[in-house]
Amino acid sequence: MGKKSRQKAKAKRFGEGSAKPIVSAQTYGAGNAFASAFVNESVVDPARGTNSRGERELLVVDGYNVIHASPRYEKLIFDRSDDPYSNDVYDRARTALIADVAAFALRRYDPVIVFDGAGNVSADRPNLPQAGVCIEFSPTGVSADTVVQRLCTEAREAGRACSVVTSDGTIQATVMGKGVTRISARMFVEEIRQVDVDVAEAEAAPDIKLTLGSRLSADTLSKLQALRNRM
Repeated sequence: MGKKSRQKAKAKRFGEGSAKPIVSAQTYGAGNAFASAFVNESVVDPARGTNSRGERELLVVDGYNVIHASPRYEKLIFDRSDDPYSNDVYDRARTALIADVAAFALRRYDPVIVFDGAGNVSADRPNLPQAGVCIEFSPTGVSADTVVQRLCTEAREAGRACSVVTSDGTIQATVMGKGVTRISARMFVEEIRQVDVDVAEAEAAPDIKLTLGSRLSADTLSKLQALRNRM
């Protein structure tokens, strides 16, 4: 599939801003009654992209949900090749996900990845940005789901567009509403795979000089040469 075809396929899958809109919480059936309590119907659905305050759309990633949803990251769990003495079995998987989110969000989103602090070596890890991605570990006694829901709700109430990357049904039922859209873990991984393909193609392509001669057909070049000879 050529690059243009992939771009069209991407637009069809994700829509504008690479996020698949969720029409309403009714998508989730029985969860709708639960979700309605979290949706303020008076909130105006904000436009995707950058708002009037200069804030880009917020991208909230449910970290461990995405890691466990794909072999791309799951195969890195327990991989201690970078630090054989580390007790942190998720270190390489998290690092790979952070790099992928940074590439996915580039110039389109302000990305935040939320990890469940209970599953880490230290529940009090500092929430430091990495590669332009804000990292949040949920505090002791608070689940990552709760933090994801809070970030999405705050964005919605502030009139800021927000996309959440997750395949967690509870999060889907509670945060979907005005201004909040969902990108499933499967869609996210597929998008990253296409980024990998594009990068590989760019690296494999030979250097091409964009000269006039390189853009003309052999027949046109021969005619120009004959004209120069007559002159």
